[in-house]
Amino acid sequence: METRNEDIPIIGSGTIGGYTGYLLEKEGFNVTLYEDHEKIGEPCHCTGIITKSFLDMVHLKKGLLLNTLSRVKVFGPDGNSAELKTEDIVVDRIGLDEFFNELAVKEGAVLKTGHKMVSCDPLHKTATIQHKDTARLLSYSRLIGADGPNSRLFPLLNPSIRRKPWIGAQAVIRGKFDKGMYETYLNNDYCKGFFAWVVPESEESAIAGLAVSERPSFQFERFMKKRFGEKFKDKVMSYRGGLIPMHYPKARCEKDGMFLVGDAGGHVKATTGGGIIPGMKAAQALAESFKTGKRYDTLWRKATGRNLWAHLKIRETLDKFSDHDYNYLIELMNKKRPANLIAHSDREYPGAFALKMLLAEPRMLSFLKHVF
Repeated sequence: METRNEDIPIIGSGTIGGYTGYLLEKEGFNVTLYEDHEKIGEPCHCTGIITKSFLDMVHLKKGLLLNTLSRVKVFGPDGNSAELKTEDIVVDRIGLDEFFNELAVKEGAVLKTGHKMVSCDPLHKTATIQHKDTARLLSYSRLIGADGPNSRLFPLLNPSIRRKPWIGAQAVIRGKFDKGMYETYLNNDYCKGFFAWVVPESEESAIAGLAVSERPSFQFERFMKKRFGEKFKDKVMSYRGGLIPMHYPKARCEKDGMFLVGDAGGHVKATTGGGIIPGMKAAQALAESFKTGKRYDTLWRKATGRNLWAHLKIRETLDKFSDHDYNYLIELMNKKRPANLIAHSDREYPGAFALKMLLAEPRMLSFLKHVF
């Protein structure tokens, strides 16, 4: 049953925290956003590439859309590649965080930067909030964790799950780039278990990096030297990095008045590490839960859980690929029917996409040996 006169704390005010605050304020709830950093969006951890369907969910203000991408070039370990049509966008990630927080504040939310939750007592429903040298005890009826991959609330809801995030390392680099095309690299040598990327913001700059489970700095430097040369550091404008959470299908995101949303709840596509669209869908489910009294775990799974599970299964399959498998995959991607299918498919729905791909190119069935 909804209670609109309570103050609902949201821990973490990134894109999903801000969006959640905005949705709840629109429904008439009172929200306070607690962000541990002094400036919203910084430090930036994300590349900012999103499927174009994001624009169907929100009307961005001018300046946030940095680039539109129409092609992706996928490289295999042997250096061969497949150039495919796609529909993706690159957004200003710091600006996007600011944008959603501005929407929330405009609706009535209170934003407190430099405030970090250092502990939580679910039994007494209190949380300790640290601001500079002062700590205060916060009582709550409902508490929302939007505090990212290292969420302090996640272990309280899921004590048996040991989180194993990827570690992302990337840089904004100067150069000459094809503004309409980004690059991905599939390689068990320097980016085993994930991939590397070069995503142009403009014709003069791009965000380049990779994600791995260990030795990120070492592997990042290897990739950057391979792609940009031994003196790549002379071209680097800034560095970025951060954790990318795994999706855990059995994770609880609702318990004892605590709720998890976005990266904090593992609402992330395991194929790409993208969490903005599934995080926003989870936020919409949370707002519906607060409004109607329906179970949040049921609603977010209905909204995005099946797709996140499919992304995870594809990732688990790719993790078993040898370099030979990746090279063969690139070869098949260059065939006409798979290329056409990729050009006209929404990657937000991987289950349907995988089935269509098998029908379009039966030789893809050879990869099913890695599924079981």
